[in-house]
Amino acid sequence: MIKLPHLSFFLDFNWLNIWWHTYAEPEDHLFIILLYDQNSLVAIAPFYIKDQTLRMLGTGESEHEEVASEYLDILCAPKHFQNVTNSLADTLMDCLFSSQNVIQPYCQKPQQAVAHIILDNYLANSCLALFAKRMSKSFFHASRCVGTAYLCQLPATQEQYQQQLSPSFRKKLARHKNQWHNQLSGEFKAYRNFSNLDEGLNHLRSLHQKRWKQQGKPGVFSAQKFAEFHEKFMRLALRQNWLELWVLFARGQAISAIYAITYNETCYFYQSGLDTDFKPNLSPGFLSHFLLIEQCIKRQLSHYDFMKGAQERSYKQNFANISRDLFRSQLAIKKASNLGFAMNNKLKQARDLLLWKNQ
Repeated sequence: MIKLPHLSFFLDFNWLNIWWHTYAEPEDHLFIILLYDQNSLVAIAPFYIKDQTLRMLGTGESEHEEVASEYLDILCAPKHFQNVTNSLADTLMDCLFSSQNVIQPYCQKPQQAVAHIILDNYLANSCLALFAKRMSKSFFHASRCVGTAYLCQLPATQEQYQQQLSPSFRKKLARHKNQWHNQLSGEFKAYRNFSNLDEGLNHLRSLHQKRWKQQGKPGVFSAQKFAEFHEKFMRLALRQNWLELWVLFARGQAISAIYAITYNETCYFYQSGLDTDFKPNLSPGFLSHFLLIEQCIKRQLSHYDFMKGAQERSYKQNFANISRDLFRSQLAIKKASNLGFAMNNKLKQARDLLLWKNQ
């Protein structure tokens, strides 16, 4: 297939392949669909089947150890979205949801019956959004916004970027940067080589776990599969020159860490760690983002993507100039055994409408 610059690293083969070999259970079943126009491959739908549910690869793991893949989609060029949506829906209806016993020659019979479809973390302008709408004609359907992704379009210079920020936030960052650099012997160190990767990863894990333990929670790096997944993916990302692992130091002490991935001219902020016991009047997290954005501008990247955050009052709003909602859809085949799903959905819609009217 041609390169698709609108897609994120979450749909790269390397991410999906490591995810499958880390998280797939023995009873899970790959169900990847290839769509062709004559002899030309135009789309790949990376599905799998888990517990009678068709899901996107990269989703469906337990919450305490999930890697939280975002921006999921069908792999195809935007010009093919409508045709791919229709063809994919027809193919799935033939292969998974046909009431007849006749199996089309292009279908692979699944090892377990499929009754539901769950589509996670997709954008409103994605092929997956069109697909969810198309499938809703034959399914009980419930969709909801699950968060807002914040994105910063990067200009050519640091000065132009700072002009994009609010005056108060710009002054705050300048004050903190001066304090960190001049009074705290600050250093922002890159861990983008195999020789120092383990050291950087240890800083990230330690700072991330420390922050969550103070809130009485274990922190996701305590989950064996999550830690195993990212150790493998980080090493692969290093070989591809994708990895952005940076640690902020003050007086030789690690106080913040950022783990990001550079892919298709965009730096995606994925995970962080923070020393909440650090006492000077400084925001290590804000400062780390600002310094990494400076690095991205120097390297002429097009965007800095904070990915999903709260829809309101997210700190990411201070940096970003673009926001995009992410959605989740649940679909259940229209049959008597799924009437409970439809009724619950109607009740939730009625409740949400009442809450909105009473605001």
